[in-house]
Amino acid sequence: MNIKIQIVLSLVTLTSLMATEPQNETDPTLIGSDKNVNISDDNPTMAGDSISANLDKKSYFLGSQTIMDAFKNGKVKGLIRYSAQNRDSNLHVLQDDPGNPPPDQNIKQYSALGGYLGYETAPLYNITIGGTFYTSNPVGNNPNQYSGLGGLGERHNEQVAYSVLGEAYLKYDDSKSRLVIGRQEMPDYRFVSLSNIRMSPLTHEGVTYENRSIENLRINFAYIDKMKERNAVKFIDMIEGSRVSQGKTEGNIDSSNYDADGHYVGKGEAMSMVGAVYTGEGYVLEGWDYYIPNFINTTYAYAQFSTDVLDDITLSFALQGSTQDDVGDAVAGNISSWFWGAKIQAYSEGVTFFTNVNQIAYNENSYDGGTIFVRWGTPQMFNSFQVQDSELAGTKSLGFGLQYDLGYHNLLPHFVARVRYGIYDMPDALEDKYAAQDRTEATFDLRWSLEKTDGFGIFTQMDGLSVQFRIAYDDYKTDYDFAAYQAEHGYSFESVTSDFVDTRLYIDYQF
Repeated sequence: MNIKIQIVLSLVTLTSLMATEPQNETDPTLIGSDKNVNISDDNPTMAGDSISANLDKKSYFLGSQTIMDAFKNGKVKGLIRYSAQNRDSNLHVLQDDPGNPPPDQNIKQYSALGGYLGYETAPLYNITIGGTFYTSNPVGNNPNQYSGLGGLGERHNEQVAYSVLGEAYLKYDDSKSRLVIGRQEMPDYRFVSLSNIRMSPLTHEGVTYENRSIENLRINFAYIDKMKERNAVKFIDMIEGSRVSQGKTEGNIDSSNYDADGHYVGKGEAMSMVGAVYTGEGYVLEGWDYYIPNFINTTYAYAQFSTDVLDDITLSFALQGSTQDDVGDAVAGNISSWFWGAKIQAYSEGVTFFTNVNQIAYNENSYDGGTIFVRWGTPQMFNSFQVQDSELAGTKSLGFGLQYDLGYHNLLPHFVARVRYGIYDMPDALEDKYAAQDRTEATFDLRWSLEKTDGFGIFTQMDGLSVQFRIAYDDYKTDYDFAAYQAEHGYSFESVTSDFVDTRLYIDYQF
């Protein structure tokens, strides 16, 4: 039997076996009446755009007296996902270009079926073991020349199936401490997180420790040796995982750390992480530090304050800030950058309105002009939208959004919708070495849930069948004197982006 068919049949069989077991709602925002839920997609554990996953699901384990009991009473988690994405770009052809770019350079797309299947034993002396298998398989039209979105394997520019054991861990978990060793999903460590926007999330390899001995305080430590990208089967070190490129370095570097294509091939390094999250009445405070020897140190701070205004309006205000600096041997040369952001959000009776602002440093003496390294997880900027992540050097971004729980007043049960608009002001003066085109992005999200009529958001974690449709329109400014810029900086190009449409579909059954 074809291996792809076997994978799909196995997932379907496990789904039917689990259908009669009770499902556990674990999202704290869903406890109690759905009519009183303030759903926010800026959940501190899920910044940026990242679809929820059934991560480290809390289960009502039976107590185990023996190893056999632990395996017998273990729990399965799984996801069957069909996902498709298409991005069709219009390229602005410069006057001195001899002809239009070939159409195949404009289109990126994939269509795939897969998901994950995981198992964790019941605790024996508070110890469990677990693992999760991820897969993605082409369905329908997946031309190799349309690759580049990351829904399928893309070695040698192919679009092929991949399967990988993304989690394999030993866990100790009591009421105060949690220790995990091995490959694991790390959903809520800010710069280290899931980026779950294709067929599989990022997973990492290492040791994580969480302590909750002090009321309202969560302290995290981690030693993260490697990471697996969304559509990869190989775990790579944390410098390589940052996608550092020799062509973007500033200052002195050892060129032997890079291959002929500019990819990092030097000594692998792990990341040390420490973080603290304090949750008070109406506020959350966070502080994080991520250190990779001989490469970079990243700090991140986040604060969110919420209060009730009148009887039916909740107002929230959030601030964020980060710095990045080179350390040790500085294998990527000079790194000295920062970003800050602010967000205001109001919620009332199923309607959420928010506005965001972010600014990234512009420093031509820093790697890529001050661009922030974000590729260990979901970009944390408030204006990280469907396509634009706003981490590029010198970006000044302003975003607006409105989300409506259509089932709240029984207008359209089982549906939630969101619209957003972002303005990205880039450094674009003739003298700017790291100039980029100004752009805007308009997005629309629609999500349907079979099991819930209301009380959920665009990225709320929940079991059962759900469908999500997403579309973004990105418009790029093109009225620049590109010939003058080319003469000034010697950068050769034939065309630039004019605009494109990015469309995505997810059909999920999660258990």
